[in-house]
Amino acid sequence: MMEIRAFFRSTAGGVEFRKIYNGTLQVIGNQTVVNYCEEDDNGVTKTEIRIVGDDFVAVSRTGVFSNYLEFAKNYHYTGEYLTPYGKIPVEAFTKSLEVEFEDGCPTVTAKYFSSLMGEKTENEFYLVVRKKSAK
Repeated sequence: MMEIRAFFRSTAGGVEFRKIYNGTLQVIGNQTVVNYCEEDDNGVTKTEIRIVGDDFVAVSRTGVFSNYLEFAKNYHYTGEYLTPYGKIPVEAFTKSLEVEFEDGCPTVTAKYFSSLMGEKTENEFYLVVRKKSAK
């Protein structure tokens, strides 16, 4: 297991979000697994990004608000967004997915359309993982 910094940027419906997280990276067979925690007004959300080869990415977020999404080029995923108020159907259609590795650390760019409660948006997420520097 390697200590990492995850640089995350997402755009959903024209709204951009950027954040840097400390976490871990682990290689399990043909999968690269990145884990980190997010803290906000809703508490702590655990995020796991599972990268399989260079053509499949699964993002799992567990906390007060939880969801799971899968990305693969031209792939349509249907799932649920779990909230304290109930389940909300969510869909994602991946337009493009790029996965590259440098020194064992992934960079992921996914462009996709999503639908949450019937509201459709164009989205993108960009993740760069780097080994944490020794101090």
